[in-house]
Amino acid sequence: MIQGNARSRRAHSKLTATASLVALLAMGWSSTAFAQQSDTTDDQSQNDQQQSQATGSGTTAPSGDQDATAQTDGVAGQPASDIVVTGVRASLQSAQNIKRNAGQIVDSVVAEDIGKLPDRNVAEALQRITGVQIQRSYGEGSSIAIRGLSQVRTEINGRDVFTANGGRTLSLEDVPSELLAGIDVYKNPSAELIEGGIGGLVNLRTRKPFDFDGFKLSASGGINYYDLYGKSKPQANILVSDRWDTGIGEIGVLVDLAYQKTAFRQDQISSQPFYLLDESDETDAAIAAGLGRTGQDTYLAHGVGIGQYLGDRRRLGADVAVQWRPTDTLQFTGEYIRSDYKFRYGDYSYFAYTGDATITPDYTQPFSFDDDGNFRSGTFVNVPVNANTSLETRNSVTNDYSLHGVWNPSSDLEVSGDFQYIRGTTDSERSIVILSSTAERLYTSVGDGVPTMLIYGDGDASNGDGSTTNFDNYRTGGGYLDHIEHSVGTEYAGRFDAKYQLHGGFLRALEGGLRYTDRSAVTDSSTYAYYGIATALPDSLLEVRPFRGDLYRGFDGVPTGAVFFNRNIVLDYDATREALAPYVSESQQEALLDGVSYVPSDRNTQGEKTYTAYGLVRFGSDDFAVPFEGNIGVRVVRTEVSTAGYQVRTPQVQVGTDDDGNPIYGNGDVEYQPISVDSNYTKALPSLNLTFHLTPELQLRLAASEALSRPSFTQLNPNINIVEYNPTNSQRTASSGNPDLRPLTAKQLDASLEYYFADTGMIYGAAFYKKVDGFIANVVTQETYTFGDSSYTYDVTRPVNGDNGKIKGFEIGGNTFFDFLPGWLSGFGAQANFTYVDSKAPSPQATDNEGNQLLVPLELLSKYSYNLVGIYDKGAVSARVAYNWRSKYVVTTQGNGSGNLPIFNAPRGQLDASFTYTVNPHFALTVDGTNLTDTENRTYYGIESRPQSSVLNDRRVSITARITY
Repeated sequence: MIQGNARSRRAHSKLTATASLVALLAMGWSSTAFAQQSDTTDDQSQNDQQQSQATGSGTTAPSGDQDATAQTDGVAGQPASDIVVTGVRASLQSAQNIKRNAGQIVDSVVAEDIGKLPDRNVAEALQRITGVQIQRSYGEGSSIAIRGLSQVRTEINGRDVFTANGGRTLSLEDVPSELLAGIDVYKNPSAELIEGGIGGLVNLRTRKPFDFDGFKLSASGGINYYDLYGKSKPQANILVSDRWDTGIGEIGVLVDLAYQKTAFRQDQISSQPFYLLDESDETDAAIAAGLGRTGQDTYLAHGVGIGQYLGDRRRLGADVAVQWRPTDTLQFTGEYIRSDYKFRYGDYSYFAYTGDATITPDYTQPFSFDDDGNFRSGTFVNVPVNANTSLETRNSVTNDYSLHGVWNPSSDLEVSGDFQYIRGTTDSERSIVILSSTAERLYTSVGDGVPTMLIYGDGDASNGDGSTTNFDNYRTGGGYLDHIEHSVGTEYAGRFDAKYQLHGGFLRALEGGLRYTDRSAVTDSSTYAYYGIATALPDSLLEVRPFRGDLYRGFDGVPTGAVFFNRNIVLDYDATREALAPYVSESQQEALLDGVSYVPSDRNTQGEKTYTAYGLVRFGSDDFAVPFEGNIGVRVVRTEVSTAGYQVRTPQVQVGTDDDGNPIYGNGDVEYQPISVDSNYTKALPSLNLTFHLTPELQLRLAASEALSRPSFTQLNPNINIVEYNPTNSQRTASSGNPDLRPLTAKQLDASLEYYFADTGMIYGAAFYKKVDGFIANVVTQETYTFGDSSYTYDVTRPVNGDNGKIKGFEIGGNTFFDFLPGWLSGFGAQANFTYVDSKAPSPQATDNEGNQLLVPLELLSKYSYNLVGIYDKGAVSARVAYNWRSKYVVTTQGNGSGNLPIFNAPRGQLDASFTYTVNPHFALTVDGTNLTDTENRTYYGIESRPQSSVLNDRRVSITARITY
């Protein structure tokens, strides 16, 4: 209770700070709207053409180049300022100009300086954008949803980019943020943008040598400290760029290298699913009677567990760009981008649980329940225990080669061509050593703060001493699980685009283009091989991991410690198998030493070709009652998909006879039958974008469009495993992907009202509506398969295109500096935004403990989210304090290990901050921190009175030194 009260006080403090910042922001907007920006650039230095990078139309060319000749506008109707700003002001000004001048609804994050996005992680930088919600993996942002949809397209410099893992997008945790100049989020499409994201499009922009006037050198180095783990890790970045006039034209070369090492520790305490006692069952009726709850609804949690994850990440990124301008009308850009990401953790998992089997109360001890019959506290007897030490690794490498050329034969015509080759690989391993024991007595309490897990003996010496740290209590049972994956993805892409400017009339420009892609994805994923430990492991292979006083920042409601297989050995995949080989059965030793391998059905292969054409007309009128501009177009894309895999058939054969001469049956030799399925579809994706300039400062955007997102390659997997032998006579089951899946399509309506009252001051509000057709959900259908003369019906679980879904909502936000304040106080500023998203979508797999259908929102969607950012930027000092909050959301409609129950994430907020002191124009020091509020993340089964887990992650503090010339 003490810990819970402390967290309540912290939550109250955060809400108080939030309210104060909202009030300050409102005052600033109301005052700054009447005060034009004047003395806003004192003691500022040149911003390395941040300004020119941010003033394009908002549509990124495949090269990622922005119009370097454009000038930053001030307040509409005022002349552009000749004074160049830097730091946070420059990044906000650049992002604001992108939003204001774009032909679509776009929001951006722009690096304050070379190698310095506001957040170290790309996903965490994106969470500051209105309408974007992120998922975290072991303390770091890893994936995003835009306006409630996770089907988001990712690009680098306007081109495809992906992580080879069975999906279609880039894992945002893979890329070092130091490589990026900015990130643009397109929330509604126009015809020239590549299709593929009904949620939106995220474009990561890198720098080019022609972005700079001449020689440029920037280097940084820093150290990151992770307080829960107690470890420090380094990071470094260097960019060198120059351009020269030569006899064959102007040439520029840029090399940007980034290295980042991080660590993480995650402490987790979880309760197992709550099961209703069914008094029509004799055993459940006896338990209800023993608890004195006959005739009352009673839900028992079937156990509790501890997870402690200790790991590290390493990111290595490279960007090499060469630009050549042989004439004033011709320019070429060649670029190589490499992302090399390594992830590893070794964990201690300690669970006392029975799964869906009966858990037996100790009726001699008190039990408590809430008014709805949910278990709150009590003691159980002889609960099985698993003590697992595991290793998980992932190494993803993406190599991206591109060549872009643009030709301007006249001032009105632009012709461009682009070619890209991309190859990605991912290798991963999962290795788990399991020790078995028994909790003679397990006391647990849930529902009021962190779950409690206390284990002690039953007082009978013949059963052992009940100690969780005694090696002898883990000598019997246990085993080893082994799994590997290897994925390769490649793509060739080419495009041709033309733009022609028109003058003096309603029509302003004509654009069109063609695009072709050829993509392949090959994934090998082994089954989990299991090896039983037949002989007791020696003490030399075991260790005691202390928990009480260390786990969960000193939480004392856990065992003093537990016995595990040695984690240092587990961290070496080969060494683990060698150490365990002498202790498994002789028949399994050779297979264990060789390691798990792939069988034909472990391979899943897809090929995909797309043929695309688009046309776009830009139009507008300054003479209309309300000046306006816009674009209308259509993108037509044909997709051809080929999939290949195996139908794995295991026939029933006679393996002997019993004493009476009756046949005994078993499994025969496995047969692999190749299968392949081809499909194709053609979609026309129209779009309309309108911008009305109500006043020089106020504009209204209206947009209507259609978008699509293709199924993941994993969902298209045709492999299926059919087994004839059925000794229990239960319903035969199987699972598979679905190569006949069609893409999700969305009809979208958007409106945005934007008021720009200063170079770094705006207020905006937006509303959106999406009708999505073909949501993909796993359903069970009956299919018939034949073995010889016998046919059988199987319940086959496959992903299918389901019913329509609807997503609607609104966004509001803005930013400003309080320039009306005197002197140094004018350096203060603020950003704030709020998003509301409501969804209705099919979820056929969402059920409760009794199998009843549940209606839940879209997975990973919070109905409410907001950002509050306090800023200071004046002279040599730049600082930022950012708070991000989101309301509850569905993690999954069917949780693994949860009895297939939906799991919800409780509301969560996190505070991050940074402080930069610019010593001189060439040298700056930055201190920043994340998760400063030590936020606890909680999940629960459907309702908050049935908690699932409580999780704590590191607070990170970093110091970075940066030089620029």
